Amino acid sequence: MDHRMRVIAALISFMVISSPVYAFIPGADGPVIAEEALEGGNATLYCDTSTDILNDELMLQVWYKDDVPIYSYDARISSQWSSSSFNSSGRLLSDLRRQPTVLTVTNLRGDDQALYHCRVDYLLGPTRNVGINLTVIVLPSQPFFLDEVGNKVEGKIGPYHEGDTLLLSCLVIGGRPPPRISWYSGEELVDASDGASDIPGVKENELYLPLTRDNAESLSCRANNTPRVPPVKATLKIELFLSAYNVTINWVRGTVEDALSAGRTAVVQCVVHGSYPQPELTWWLDHRHLTQHSNQSWNNATRKAQSFLELTPAVSDNGATLACVATNTAMAPGRDSKADVIVLNVTYSPIVELSKLGDGRLNEVVELDSLHLECEVRANPPVENFIWYFNDIEIRPHSLWGSQVSSQSLLVEEATRRHAGRYSCAARNSIGETRSESININVFYPPECMDHGITLVKESLKCNVKALPAPDTFFWHIQPTDEDVQHLTTGSAILPLTQITGSLSRNLDASCEAGNGIASQEKPCKRTFSFELLRPPQPQQCDLAYEYEEFQMRCLPVENATYYEVSVWRMSNSNSSLMLERRGSMGYGMSQALAQGEGVPWLVRGPLGNLRAEDEVGASACNRYGCSGSLLLRPTEILLNSAGVPWWKYLVGKDVGISIGAVVLLAVFILSSVLLIRVARRVRSKPAPVIQVLQLDEVAREYLDNLGEHKVHASCSLRSCSSGYSDGSGETAPTIDRRRKPRLWEWDAPPPDVTLTLHRESAV
Repeated sequence: MDHRMRVIAALISFMVISSPVYAFIPGADGPVIAEEALEGGNATLYCDTSTDILNDELMLQVWYKDDVPIYSYDARISSQWSSSSFNSSGRLLSDLRRQPTVLTVTNLRGDDQALYHCRVDYLLGPTRNVGINLTVIVLPSQPFFLDEVGNKVEGKIGPYHEGDTLLLSCLVIGGRPPPRISWYSGEELVDASDGASDIPGVKENELYLPLTRDNAESLSCRANNTPRVPPVKATLKIELFLSAYNVTINWVRGTVEDALSAGRTAVVQCVVHGSYPQPELTWWLDHRHLTQHSNQSWNNATRKAQSFLELTPAVSDNGATLACVATNTAMAPGRDSKADVIVLNVTYSPIVELSKLGDGRLNEVVELDSLHLECEVRANPPVENFIWYFNDIEIRPHSLWGSQVSSQSLLVEEATRRHAGRYSCAARNSIGETRSESININVFYPPECMDHGITLVKESLKCNVKALPAPDTFFWHIQPTDEDVQHLTTGSAILPLTQITGSLSRNLDASCEAGNGIASQEKPCKRTFSFELLRPPQPQQCDLAYEYEEFQMRCLPVENATYYEVSVWRMSNSNSSLMLERRGSMGYGMSQALAQGEGVPWLVRGPLGNLRAEDEVGASACNRYGCSGSLLLRPTEILLNSAGVPWWKYLVGKDVGISIGAVVLLAVFILSSVLLIRVARRVRSKPAPVIQVLQLDEVAREYLDNLGEHKVHASCSLRSCSSGYSDGSGETAPTIDRRRKPRLWEWDAPPPDVTLTLHRESAV
């Protein structure tokens, strides 16, 4: 069949190739559709093969490239053909189920650009032709740059100074249709006057660009010959030295209406824009160079430099000048520096410090103890009033704080957890208001249960309590069902189940108390646990087998199991329910099973004893948390039959063997007795007649020759003439005639000189 199909395909190929080829005339022979595709991509060619006449049928479809057939489909025998030269790598993909049908040319090459046309022949209708003018777009190469002396430039060019003129050429190789080359500064078009190069197949655009601060961004050259894909692009950075065009000093913090407070740290910022490369920023206070508490940063993308100065003015600094100077060391003197100068206005506002009085704890207070905070102030003029803050919110008279909240001291008689947080105070005079640094007050309290108290995390119990400070001791009281209480102590909130003795297959009552050195936990956390989720999964891959002369349940081991159980359930006498007949454990088997399991996963095995047809056998995976549900199996009839005892085993049984042996001995005895009797009788019988041949004369010899039934053989010994014997030294003696000889009284009268006797003694 395959040979016939190959022959048919070869005939179709020959018919298509050898059929008369006529030039397809666009417009006259059929419509022409323009199609574009990228080199390396795919081109989809459509051909309508539907019929216009009732009961008409498609006979043949042929695709041509420039009037040369490249693909055909013969509908009469459902056979396809493709040109081996065009489709050597399997680039042609056809879809005849769609309408119009599709022929896809993959991995397009530049020489695939041609006029393709599809010819469709019908049984009744006229031939149909459709032309497709395929244009294969070849992208140009990646652009590259040449400077004014013809050297290739990559990545960056420069350095230049502002006002210099940049002369640069961008070139691309190849491309069909020829590409257009454009220059962009950032995203702004600066030149699109491309032209041909002196080198064939190369296009070039030469750029003359006066460099300014505005067009000194990255320069890119883009080449494009189709809207189907983005232009190919190459980017070049211009290194242009620029001086700063703006220097500004700003107060960041520590001032009130641009006025400084004596002894209070303020932060001032100097921002410089437009300098390249990075400028050097320096701070000056009344011609005194400030080097402490100053840092500088630089952003090359935005060309922004900034410096921060932490300044703690004294009263004597009032009226002093603060200057920030930006110097570009790459520029020529006179064009390299720019500065900003401000005058300091220093006032003497309150200097405030907050402290905690009492038990010596700097930031802690025990729940229900008193909390005493003091606002220490130095100010000129004197302080007019005090303001207290809690978590950055002003404290007002309230039941939580009491009525005295505007004095220099803040007193809480009994601190609670609600009093924990950040505290600060502020003092105000005619100059302004100063707020102290915050201090964080922690309220310590004993442990309390939270989040269900005790939770099970993997194979550990976790005591969930909240306390401050965190607990460092946990007291556990554990009682498994029907067992004594166990008292355990841990240094963390985790109690591994491995520390609990006894069985965990049933419920467990647990309670925990935590201690943090502040006070004892008032109410312990309690919970009852069941560890069913920690039990292994039910075995899923088990079978029943009869091997090693017993029924066995065999299972693949499961995860998290430490031992396995097997059970046999047998129908009750009333056939009303299954009752447990036997329960046992499963292991990996004896040495035979382990030896046979080499190279394959070991099986867990469990002996089952004798099985019946209605029995059900269950296998469970177990660990210290209990056993999974049983996977129940029932023995098949084939398995039960395979366990039957072979017939020959009955013969080797002890009782049967003894009986058979006795019968055999008796038979041997009887046969031996019979043989002995027959031998004894044969000895007492008359001896066989002996024939003695004497010398014969001519008369006697003639008489013997005339006897019809008597044959005379050559003389031989008794051994060589015995029946069927040969010593292999010569030819086999002729067969002795064993026909019945005539009795003595049936013979004619003997010739003279011959006497036949029965004994040796009688002779003539």
